[in-house]
Amino acid sequence: MRDPYLYDDVDILKNLANIKDHDLLSRAEADITNLSMLAVYNQSYKVFDTKTLQDIHSNIFGQIYDWAGELRTIQIAKYEDVLGGDTVRYTLPKQIKKELDPVMKEVKKLKRTDSNDKDIVFRLERIIATIWQIHPFREGNTRTCIVFAVLLAKHLGFEVNHELFKTHSDYVRNALAWASQGIYSKHEYLERIFDDAILGDSLNEDDVSATVAGNYESIGEYKVKDYVERPHEYVKGK
Repeated sequence: MRDPYLYDDVDILKNLANIKDHDLLSRAEADITNLSMLAVYNQSYKVFDTKTLQDIHSNIFGQIYDWAGELRTIQIAKYEDVLGGDTVRYTLPKQIKKELDPVMKEVKKLKRTDSNDKDIVFRLERIIATIWQIHPFREGNTRTCIVFAVLLAKHLGFEVNHELFKTHSDYVRNALAWASQGIYSKHEYLERIFDDAILGDSLNEDDVSATVAGNYESIGEYKVKDYVERPHEYVKGK
């Protein structure tokens, strides 16, 4: 069986613009989602649950994919250089909703007080890493998870520098991969940018300083500048 998300004649995701060139689709998707994410950041959600996650994905990708907002229906893999060529073990499609439910229960427990900011961001980072490991959608999980995190943090009363995540998007994705390895997870990389974006006193929406940027050049021995985006691969029989 062929990946149902791809065209029959080319290994390109079916899209509303009927683009069948990988580079052209990547540019079109980037242009569209950059604008749609700005609009989503201006939204305000009162409830943060699986439906909200799906709504965010739909709002970001709805102009380019007709399956935007729908939970993934096939198993996928993506081999990561930062993991030495291994892939994150994404949740099987039939288990996605079941595994999201307890995560969203943890979201509901997040309550900000006068003295627990560091703990809240610590817990938020782990929640987002878990959602990303589940990988609810066929494509666009990183952007959706980060928008979910930013809007949730704002809902809790934080001033968030979401531009930091955009500026260092390759770092974010690779940090998420390392934070999604079960008992072998390394959270310090993702924690670093969450702390800076949500708790960083010197940061604002228009200022991503060079000194902070230096924190995001590597993940362990892996140099983020060497990151090459690869497509997800369909895992048959799952």
